[in-house]
Amino acid sequence: MVSIRPAVDADCLAIAGIYTHYVEHTVATFDYDPPSVTAWEHKLATVTAAGRPFLVAVDDGVVLGFAYLGGFRDKRAFDWTTEDTIYLRPDAGGRGLGTALLRALIDEADPDNVQQIIAVISAEGGEASIALHAKHGFVEVGRTPSVGYKFDHWIDTVYMQRALT
Repeated sequence: MVSIRPAVDADCLAIAGIYTHYVEHTVATFDYDPPSVTAWEHKLATVTAAGRPFLVAVDDGVVLGFAYLGGFRDKRAFDWTTEDTIYLRPDAGGRGLGTALLRALIDEADPDNVQQIIAVISAEGGEASIALHAKHGFVEVGRTPSVGYKFDHWIDTVYMQRALT
């Protein structure tokens, strides 16, 4: 049975493995190089120190996906705005895990800490993510054409936003 729980350092190896797939094979992320396990441990510490959720979906001890609310911009005025991140193992799609993770992020976000959640989604291949976010009350607030360059072509992004309260 799948459970959603806070991530711990021991999950970072699996998180790094999941994300590496997307870095190396898709335009879901614009990263060119997969972050190390140590970088993921640092990310986990940073997100949780900011009082925001960093979650994993686990089935029988296996991490099937992860999600967190990270920073949106570095300027102080954006401190109450977050950007969500959700990734699943490639073989874990179609089981409702994205829905469970996004719902848990929203439920666990502290309204004293988070007012707005932004999703920045690759327009190429991002239809499922766009639908997932729309299902949870996110609305499209803009598109940025040709802002990412990966695998020898330009990629647009879709911005979606949801107020927490």
